[in-house]
Amino acid sequence: MRLLTLPLALLLAAAAPALAQEKVSFPAGGETLLNISATERLEVAQDLLIATLRVEQENADPKALQTSINQAMKEAVGAAKAVPAVEIATGHYYVYQQETMALPGSREKIAKPATKWRGAQSLTLTSATAEDVLKLAGALQDSGLVMENLYYALSPAKADEAKDNLMEAALTKVQARADRAAKALGKQRAELAEVTVDAVDNMMPQPMMMRAMDMAGSMEKSAMPQAEPGETEITLTVSVRAQLK
Repeated sequence: MRLLTLPLALLLAAAAPALAQEKVSFPAGGETLLNISATERLEVAQDLLIATLRVEQENADPKALQTSINQAMKEAVGAAKAVPAVEIATGHYYVYQQETMALPGSREKIAKPATKWRGAQSLTLTSATAEDVLKLAGALQDSGLVMENLYYALSPAKADEAKDNLMEAALTKVQARADRAAKALGKQRAELAEVTVDAVDNMMPQPMMMRAMDMAGSMEKSAMPQAEPGETEITLTVSVRAQLK
């Protein structure tokens, strides 16, 4: 076995980059580093009402089915566009084939499985004017659309405003804590050198879910859907590294 001997200077030169990467920053003489955080929470009233309705139909002829869905959605979109305060967006459009066959063990015999085609497309309504959404949703239900879900949410603008207020409150709190720590350690002042802000929206809407098959049957004029806003909790944490001088 041959042993390789490398000069000490060469070994130190190879290790130099690694040592440079692990360089640790120490505070100046007389300074102390303090890691501290503060958390603020706020319940904010939800201001956006969101309703999703669906055109859902079936037909033995796939072409006729799609034509019918397209026409129903065209009329629904036209009705929604007539309400300026409501934003609209069409959703997933799907068509699938379904065969009806006798169940295993059933005495019923089907010579040829019956083929059906089913399809659906959704339409989402969003507005800060709840009454407009509810009236429009009710009218679309009367025209044959099915309510898929209905819930309140917090608008991005209102969420951002709440986060800004929470950030200011958290910074004030963390600065006060840093000042108190500086005083306890006999320092003159505390400066926030590094600040990290982390906000969380605990937005957990509980939409009212409905299946088309459960609601099929009655074509009489239905009552307007109802909805009441809740609150969204926003949590914001400020983490800082303070220099106590």
